Amino acid sequence: MSGPVQERPAQRAALERFVRARPAALALDAEAGLLLDVAAGKVLPLDWTRVASISEERDAATGRPYLLVALGDGASLALADQGIAFAPATASSGPLPGLPPAVCLRDLAAAEARLQHFLVGHPGEPPERGHVDAFLFCLAVVDGARRVGFDVGAEERRLEGILRELEARRRG
Repeated sequence: MSGPVQERPAQRAALERFVRARPAALALDAEAGLLLDVAAGKVLPLDWTRVASISEERDAATGRPYLLVALGDGASLALADQGIAFAPATASSGPLPGLPPAVCLRDLAAAEARLQHFLVGHPGEPPERGHVDAFLFCLAVVDGARRVGFDVGAEERRLEGILRELEARRRG
């Protein structure tokens, strides 16, 4: 594929080919319009009316291919060997130093796991700046996931619980 594909049948064919070649990372139910991020176990409804173009790109650092899906509202997502990647959204978290331009739901799981380790493994200890930064990172990932169309209700509830615990320890 060279250049962005804007015709709907060609977009679908390109996406289906790309996903089929990465069964460990992605799955597609074309009939239902659902894209699965295998590692995260999370489904993204694929609303073709939102898709402006699709293009195959190469990661500058690794040279590995990824499929860039540009959405009509200015958002975009990438299908890659890691699953579904997207830009984090910082409207709620504010700017975060070192925030990568693209994240995936596995990044969220890793950051949440570090926070849970702190909360469970170190009871009563007050949070440090690094814990707050990890929480803000999680918030930016969840907001970015919502922007591209993921249902993030469960993730929001988990983050609310983590925030309550962090705040209680900060006051305590």
